[in-house]
Formats: sequence, C-alpha cells, structure tokens
Amino acid sequence: MYTYNDQIEMLENIIVKEGHGININCPFCGGRKTLGIAIRDGRKLWHCFKVSCGVRGSKTVGMSTNTLRRKLNGVSTTQTKALLEIPTLLSSPDNHPAVLKYLEDNNSIEAYREGLIRVEYAPADKRVLFFSQSGSGAVGRSLVGDLPKWKQYGRIYGLLKVGSGSTAIVVEDVNSACVVGMLPDCSGCALLGTVLSTQQKAELCHFTNVVIALDKDASKKAIKLKERLEGRVNTRVIFLEDDIKCIGTSRAKEILKI
Repeated sequence: MYTYNDQIEMLENIIVKEGHGININCPFCGGRKTLGIAIRDGRKLWHCFKVSCGVRGSKTVGMSTNTLRRKLNGVSTTQTKALLEIPTLLSSPDNHPAVLKYLEDNNSIEAYREGLIRVEYAPADKRVLFFSQSGSGAVGRSLVGDLPKWKQYGRIYGLLKVGSGSTAIVVEDVNSACVVGMLPDCSGCALLGTVLSTQQKAELCHFTNVVIALDKDASKKAIKLKERLEGRVNTRVIFLEDDIKCIGTSRAKEILKI
C-alpha cells in the first residue's frame, strides 16, 4: 500500500493544466490508462479507476491569477473530467444470456432479481455494471477478459451497498455484497478493494451491527477496520476460508452466523 507521501512524490512531476484532466497508465498498479489526474479549484486530484488498486488523493496546488479571475467572474474553470463517465448506452441483463450467466456463476442474480441492486450491461465496453444506490457511479466487470477486470465509472461515495438491513456485512467486492445482501436484515457493503475511508466509516456507524468478512489473506486489514469502528458500533470479524461469491447465500448464512 502506497502512503500519501509516496503518491505525492510519484505524481509530483506529472503536469496537468488548470481545469483539465488526463488519464495515464497507473504507476501504482500498472493499469493501462486507469489513473485520472485533474486540477480543479486549486487542488490536484487523482484516482485510479482499477478497483483492486483504489489509489486516490488530493493536494493543494493553488490557483493562477487567470483562474481566480475567471472564477470571480463566474466562468467555469473545469473543461475536462478525469473520471470515466457512465456509458450512455445501457441494456438490461435480461437481453444478454452471457450477462445472466455471469450473474448466476457469481451468485448475484438473486439480488438483481429482487431489485436490491441496479445491474446494467454496457455493450460498447462489454462490461456488466453494478450501480451505487445513488446511481452516481458504478463498477463494471469485463466479460471478455479485458484489463483491468474491474473499472469504476462516475463517483461512488462511500460503500457500494446491496440491501437495506440493519446489519452491515463488509466484504471486498460487489458480487460478495450481492450474496450477503440477500441475508435477513443485512446489507452487503463492498469496500471495492480500498482502505476504509472516512465516508465509509461514517456510513458503517449508522448500522446496528457490523460484520467484517474478509479472506484470511486480508486479516491485518480486517483487524484495522475493526479497530477504527470499535466504540462506535458493535463490530465482529470473521476470516473466510472460501470466497463468499462462490458459496452462495445459504452457506454464507452458516459461516457468518446470521
């Protein structure tokens, strides 16, 4: 995991014009054209769209005299977005057997059928898109082996949640969130491969109970998550032997003791 200072040092020499954004190969994970960098309102912003990377941050760089003048005159200083825009052409999974098969193979079809999460297909990108509850962002999984496997579109503020129960089940990915979101009075909360942000922490503190269910390989991460939530919400940790999206809802209920 790269520290904030590591990120600052690696991106220091990348020049971006004020009000503009660019996409470059990510120096942190190697993703092709997945790191978005922009200068907006005197701040340098960066964000890797590759879900498994999740590097993001910002730094104050100041505004030029011309930018300040345009801002005071009410002229927009933003010309290009660094974010990947949500595709405008979307299609229902029901029209695409390959999409339905993907959802079935990853035990996500029940959550889709029950309307617990919005799922669309982007034909141009050949990706299955899972949307945040606000609809402001989505994560898209390639069906044809393109890299990165997952991309983020738009903005996802905080957790990507599936369901509306009072117990939060914190998992790594959206497919796993679809599985646990089907459990009684539970909400699947996908971290999307990132560390727990302040926004995510605030959201989790609104739940009655929190269960952190990560792989054994992520045991240190799970313990740190629990430490950040202790004293604010009832939290317990379960180290998984099997991937939740592979075992389905019934087995997940037994393991999580819900």
